[in-house]
Amino acid sequence: MSSIHDLSYEHQMVIEAMKSQLIIALVRRLGIVEMPVAEIDSTGSSNLTMKAVDGVFTTEVVDKKR
Repeated sequence: MSSIHDLSYEHQMVIEAMKSQLIIALVRRLGIVEMPVAEIDSTGSSNLTMKAVDGVFTTEVVDKKR
């Protein structure tokens, strides 16, 4: 898996925009989402992977490699 930092600036900006769109799409699908701040703060050991293939967007949370 490559890092976002390996991409050009233009591609990094596209990924950043997709992350915002992903959050909007997920909240639309799930409805109101409430979670403790501690749960959000505890995501430091995880990465969000994303890909789009044949019109299907796939995202997954994976552990960071140490």
